[in-house]
Amino acid sequence: MCVAVTRVRMRGTSHGVGRISTEPVELGVESLCRAAACDHPDVAVGIAVLGLTAVFVVLAGAVLSRLDGARESLAREATRTRAERDAFEQLRRRVANLEPSERTQPMPTGGGTNVLTVPAEGATVDGGGLADARQAYRETVMATAHYDEEYNETLATNVAEEFSPPVASALVESGGTLTPSLRTTLTSSARHASEERAELLSKLETEWSSIDAAESTLEPAVDASKRVVDRDLSRASYTDIVAEYERLEWHEGRVESLLSDRQTRIHDEEGDRRHWFDYLYRSLASPYPVLSAGARTLSLIDDATSALASAAGGR
Repeated sequence: MCVAVTRVRMRGTSHGVGRISTEPVELGVESLCRAAACDHPDVAVGIAVLGLTAVFVVLAGAVLSRLDGARESLAREATRTRAERDAFEQLRRRVANLEPSERTQPMPTGGGTNVLTVPAEGATVDGGGLADARQAYRETVMATAHYDEEYNETLATNVAEEFSPPVASALVESGGTLTPSLRTTLTSSARHASEERAELLSKLETEWSSIDAAESTLEPAVDASKRVVDRDLSRASYTDIVAEYERLEWHEGRVESLLSDRQTRIHDEEGDRRHWFDYLYRSLASPYPVLSAGARTLSLIDDATSALASAAGGR
């Protein structure tokens, strides 16, 4: 199931972050003119600037899309975890309402050998209560919408993973009985599994809040960088250029602080649960979407800062 707190069953290195070239746009103008038989280099410069801006916009959008992807992964995990939490709670209630029966004990015979006595009145070769417990498991835990896709396990295998191999053996035992002890074990195990999912849901909510907090830092930084690239800096005053530079520097400090805090959190989380983020974000290009988005944001800030430096140096 999902990720248990004490028994982790995972369902199923940050990648490098590209950078926009900061080489002066003019370097490509001459070749661009030759290719287009251009007699007006200023037109080519404009085209090149537009191209750089277009690339910048695409990469800026990719920053926030990484966080959107993280939220989608968390939402999917929360939906499945919630379904499992409820399924185990339903199982607990159903098993608690079943009537247990004592297992008949072997008694010595006159011949000195032990044989099972005839089951007590109301008992069967395979106790009805035990069959009902198996049916309850199939109709709750194994009936979750994602079960076949995620696990596709037999009842015995899943019970062994969720509860324990001895409990699984007792539940599927041919001729077995739903004893009071087994019923108690099943209900307590189901309660524990449900509580594990509830704790996981809390952790998923915390991670969701962390993604939102990261976006509140990264989105303004991306917007500030994009605004610089979109501006015609040739018309900007030196004062404006300095103000933009200081603004970017402030955003850069916030992003760096965010990444430092996030790295500390990753270290702490994976110290308790190895591969935790690999598990959460297994469908993404990187298991560390905030670090990836943050690194890309710093790259965009760097490119915008370079544009300001070029504009200031050309005066």
